[in-house]
Amino acid sequence: MWHFLRDCFKIAAMKLTKKEIVFVDPVHTAKTLVLVYLCFSFPIVLLALFVAFIRDGAIPGFTVLSALILNALLGFALLWIACKVYNWVADTFGGIEVALRELPEEIETE
Repeated sequence: MWHFLRDCFKIAAMKLTKKEIVFVDPVHTAKTLVLVYLCFSFPIVLLALFVAFIRDGAIPGFTVLSALILNALLGFALLWIACKVYNWVADTFGGIEVALRELPEEIETE
């Protein structure tokens, strides 16, 4: 508990700049985050296809390809909708507040 309080006082002593995220570009954000989404959902889709293969004995290649493409399109669409909803909420009620601090210049090493 003491360490937590000490860290809180350190944060309070730093000079912080508060910023608010008021807009997120839906297309750019969805394109970027769908790649992260696919990293986690791809193994799950493959596992579901594997279970279907064990149960039925065969899966057409079209089924595998369409499952992977549908997964990507659905992920993109849901992330795009989430960005639109966030922009509406940020405009109506306020966005996420972020505290930033200045970092010292990096020292170049030889």
